[in-house]
Amino acid sequence: MEKIVLQDIPAKGLPLYELRRLFTASGSFTDMSFSLITLLPGQRVPETGDGCHEEDEYSFFLEGEVYTVSGDYTGVCGAGEGTLIPRGERHWCENRTDKPCRLVCVMLK
Repeated sequence: MEKIVLQDIPAKGLPLYELRRLFTASGSFTDMSFSLITLLPGQRVPETGDGCHEEDEYSFFLEGEVYTVSGDYTGVCGAGEGTLIPRGERHWCENRTDKPCRLVCVMLK
């Protein structure tokens, strides 16, 4: 998994606007989804074990945090951070807090 921190990305477009490019991808895509996800306190995805999928998963965390294991990464991801989980990489996450975790997720196949 690749993890990014929003504050570490240089801003462009100032003073008119502030743009921070989180991820880039190139190639031919056959399928794409864009989702807003809320992982409730105490919940784990998947409920047991780990999972993987045929799509690259790009996520940006809006609020809250999750504990996650993905590839060589084990740790917490939270508000202001983003992740790229490549297709086929085994992973899982759990909200170990008492607050919801909200993130935007883009899946590219």
